[in-house]
Amino acid sequence: MPYRAPELFDVKTGKTLDEKVDIWVSPTGMTRADEQSLGCTLYACAYGQSPFEADGQSVPMAVASGRYRHPGGYSDKLVKLINAMLVVEPTNRPDIETVIDLTEKAMR
Repeated sequence: MPYRAPELFDVKTGKTLDEKVDIWVSPTGMTRADEQSLGCTLYACAYGQSPFEADGQSVPMAVASGRYRHPGGYSDKLVKLINAMLVVEPTNRPDIETVIDLTEKAMR
């Protein structure tokens, strides 16, 4: 559950889920909800825990708030990559080309 995109916890009345938010529908193979999950996975690989399983909050509330901390120890480029993917609003998350660009920069 901590790897689920915020928009999938509470779908608002009148809100349409499309390829930008629906994890199951994507003509390109990668959705913005997938990017949220990828950001959570990368964070967990780096720090050994989900970004949203701290501070005693319920997971849905923590994910919806978008609040998390980086314990430190990694480059600013990696932190920027993780932060870009963990944006709460799906339309503000980068597209996959930007994620690839940020990943390449973090690897240099």
